[in-house]
Amino acid sequence: MIKEEDIDIFKDFPIDRRRNKDRNAPLLNIIFAGGTFGNFLKFFLDKFSKLTPDIQGDPFGNLGTSHKKIDENNYSHQIQRYHSTFINDNKGEENLNVCQILPNTDMDYLYLKTSQWFRIEDRQFLPDHLWQKKIKKINDLAFNEPVKNILNLYLLKDMEHIPKFIVRDWYKLEFLQDHKKHYNYLWFKKFREHDFFSKQKTYHFALESFFDFDTFIKNTKILDRQYDLQIDFDRISEMKYLFDKGYKLDILRQKVNHTKKIIERLSTNENISIEALDVSMEGFIYAHIEKKYTDIQMPLTNDFFKSTKDIKEFIKCFPNWYKKPNPNL
Repeated sequence: MIKEEDIDIFKDFPIDRRRNKDRNAPLLNIIFAGGTFGNFLKFFLDKFSKLTPDIQGDPFGNLGTSHKKIDENNYSHQIQRYHSTFINDNKGEENLNVCQILPNTDMDYLYLKTSQWFRIEDRQFLPDHLWQKKIKKINDLAFNEPVKNILNLYLLKDMEHIPKFIVRDWYKLEFLQDHKKHYNYLWFKKFREHDFFSKQKTYHFALESFFDFDTFIKNTKILDRQYDLQIDFDRISEMKYLFDKGYKLDILRQKVNHTKKIIERLSTNENISIEALDVSMEGFIYAHIEKKYTDIQMPLTNDFFKSTKDIKEFIKCFPNWYKKPNPNL
């Protein structure tokens, strides 16, 4: 079991990798972990602040991540983004303008589970590749750790492919755990509570902001007021165009939002079709149901439910004589 004291928030970023000449930014320092949109927030604030020159174009790559190389001369350097090494690089400093991007919801942690593992450095390896690709091919792509975990847990031998229902169940088992015991939760808890941030002028920017434009603007307005960034909200149509462009490229965010919608509809009479989800999100839905209905286990089949009506019918008609305490809870 992972313990908070075993988490090293500087492990992935042990040294200062900043390319800019400034030690820190006078307007705002955005401190974030990979996969939490720090590059986009920097671009957005720098572009729309009245205190900085406009930036042409957009920061998006083909996955919707904001990793496109942009000439540093196009930025004002008044707003910067850094990883956790910023803490060590500014030891002893106080009253810096700091924005931490932090997850708060279960859906945030679902997103992080996929984005930080499969999209680092814009790799295009997906959760579904764990069952779609041959085991040898996955290992060649340097993703042998999840394969090894699955093969050992399910005692699978002499197989070319891992069955889809096994990969989904593997994800489900993790999501059945209390998310407060997961690595991501413990990492961000340690990051959030680091004593360095108590000595700065720190604002917590919610990760869920990047999944909905209205929420993003609402929280950006709070950020703007706190640090007097003078964001020009008269340009709201340009802001929405930029936000929507990144979102439309980002299939992962769209699927997380669809997963959230499915779970919400399970508590209503409304029926919606279930669009294509990746196997991690199917596992998340399975875990949600099993935690709510603790004597029902979801089926081990390759096919997934086609609508929320199908799921509710499965739950309603699950035979009493098959019901028993879930051994995974």
